[in-house]
Amino acid sequence: MKDKKKEKRFISLLSDTTFKHLFKKEEYKEFFNVIVKSIIDMDISNFELYDAELNSGNEKRDYRLDLLLVNSDIDIIISIEMNQFPSEVTKFKNRLYVYTLLAKSLNSGEDVKKKYIIQINFNKEKHPYVSKASYSVMDLDTHKEIKDFKIHEVYLENYKGIRYNGDNKEEMYLSLFTATSYEELREIAGDDKEALKIVDELEKLGIDDKFGVIYDNEEMQKRMINTARNWGYDDGKAEGLEEGKKEEKISIAKNLLKDGMPIESVSKNTGLSIEELQKLI
Repeated sequence: MKDKKKEKRFISLLSDTTFKHLFKKEEYKEFFNVIVKSIIDMDISNFELYDAELNSGNEKRDYRLDLLLVNSDIDIIISIEMNQFPSEVTKFKNRLYVYTLLAKSLNSGEDVKKKYIIQINFNKEKHPYVSKASYSVMDLDTHKEIKDFKIHEVYLENYKGIRYNGDNKEEMYLSLFTATSYEELREIAGDDKEALKIVDELEKLGIDDKFGVIYDNEEMQKRMINTARNWGYDDGKAEGLEEGKKEEKISIAKNLLKDGMPIESVSKNTGLSIEELQKLI
C-alpha cells in the first residue's frame, strides 16, 4: 500500500517566519537586494545580517521578524519589519524601535559617532494614494530635515495583480507577497528565475513539519491579537481595546528594559508609570 501523499500547506511570503527564513539564505539574497534597492536606492549585497533574536533561546521567537542589516564600512543600520496586521499600535512600536536603535548606536569614547537608521516596513494593506511613502523629521519653521533616520512604508496590496512582463521585476517581486496560492505565485513569477526559486522553496516549506509548527504558531498568535482588537471595536468595548494597547506597551517596555534603556526613558516612551515598570523588572 502506497504512503498517503503529505498535504502541502500554503506558505505566505507575508509571514515573519517565512521572510526571515528566506532572508538568512545566501541563494535568495539577490531577490531581497532587488526589493530593498527599489525602496531605498541602496545596494545591500555588502550588508551583513545582525540577528537580534538569535540568542533568545526560543526557536519560535527566533523567526519573528527583527532584521537588522549592518555594514562595518558605513554608519548605516537598516531595520526591516513585516507588518501582517498593521495598526496604529504597530506604527507606534516601529517608530519607537527606530528611536531605540538611534540611541543604542551612539559609540562611547572621545569621538561620539552615531549611525543613520533606515527602517523599511512592509505592510499588508492598500493605500489609496501611494504604493510607497518615506518619512523623516523636519523643522516646521526652517523646513530643515533632521537627517538621523528615515522610515519607508511599503503598501503591498497596491501591487496585487501585477504579473511579470520582462520589464517590471521590482513590482513583480512585491506582488509575490500578495499571493494566496502556489498557482498564483507561479503566475506572478512568470519565467523569472529568482522569483521561481522563491516559489520552489515555499513549496518545500509547505511540507516541512518542523517549519510548519513555527509558521502556524506565528499565524495563530497574530490572528488572536487581530481578533481581540476587532472585538474591541465591533462590540463597542473601549476597555477591550485599551487592554490590547496596554499589553502592547508592556511588551515593548520589556524589550526596552532588556536592552538597557533607563526606566525613566521607557516610562516616557510607553506611557507606563515607574511603578508599573518596576514590577516588570
